[in-house]
Amino acid sequence: MKKDKKNILNINIEIGGTGLTQKALFAKNLSVMLKSGLTISESLVIALDSAKGKFRKIIKGILKSVESGHSLSEAFSFYPKVFSGLFVNITNSGEASGNLDESMENISAQLEKEKELISKVKGALVYPVIILIASIILGGAMVFFVLPKITPLFEGLNVELPTSTRFLIWFSNFVQNYYLTLFFGLIFFFIFMFWFFRQKFIKPITHWLLLRIPVVSHVSRGTNLSRFCRSLATLLKSGLNIDEAFDITRGTLNNFYYKRAVVKAGDGISRGGKISENLAYYKHLFPNIVIKMIKVGEESGRLEETLNYLANYYEAEVDNSTKSLSVVIEPVLLLGIGLVVGFLAISIITPIYSITGGIKN
Repeated sequence: MKKDKKNILNINIEIGGTGLTQKALFAKNLSVMLKSGLTISESLVIALDSAKGKFRKIIKGILKSVESGHSLSEAFSFYPKVFSGLFVNITNSGEASGNLDESMENISAQLEKEKELISKVKGALVYPVIILIASIILGGAMVFFVLPKITPLFEGLNVELPTSTRFLIWFSNFVQNYYLTLFFGLIFFFIFMFWFFRQKFIKPITHWLLLRIPVVSHVSRGTNLSRFCRSLATLLKSGLNIDEAFDITRGTLNNFYYKRAVVKAGDGISRGGKISENLAYYKHLFPNIVIKMIKVGEESGRLEETLNYLANYYEAEVDNSTKSLSVVIEPVLLLGIGLVVGFLAISIITPIYSITGGIKN
């Protein structure tokens, strides 16, 4: 597929700021307009009027590409960081079959389901993150405003201070003396960790842990299984063959081991094997219910319907698991906060009792 210079520049300059909601609405609007009898160019002009921000620039670039003779799927492919392989290939299939309006509708439905899935996972983490941020702010206030006023009093006492109080004094002095080094050190640490966990070589380890940590593993498995089933169903419904569908579905998964399993299963399918037979080699990733139901779908000729049912089932599982995740995280955070508060209370109150005891004597 040939790309002109302008479109290559567009990839680097104009992408970003395009969420699933924008893309789902864009696909839905195209579907409605194409069904109404408008041409692709006319539909894009109307979509351009309602678009905002960087997505407006992207649609403008797509419109220019279409007007210059490129197909819609080719125009989408010039923006690979915005339009995934699934988006491009379903569009291409719709153009080949003459059912582009239906393909756009399938894409819109897929993106809406993906958005719902991500929203459920993010929603479960909102409250714990708020608690964590509030704890960090309160901890900082204690270190910079409260402890500096208390520790000089303890340092001037002629009593033996408990270990916890001595540690508190040391920590307070350390933060006061090296707060800039500590601040920039923490920023560097978080940047490094963010970079480190995005590297390919670490993904086999982190993704292995995600599949084995209690509660988190249910969310990770459910997310990947629902994406696998939903994407495969959408691609098959749009007219792609199984080999192409498996290759594109791999790109929608976010776990290293699920991606590898789908690639290997796809190799077996390309040699004439059935989907259920090849997935059966990976029962640690694809439960028996998935394998058996896909087998029934293959034999009955209702594979797409079966995959959509499984996708809905695992999306519900993710919903339940994210609620459980929130329930588990909140007490752990509260327990951590309680331990810190208890440590501060003991460190501050114990010397005071020592002083009052000495005065009485």
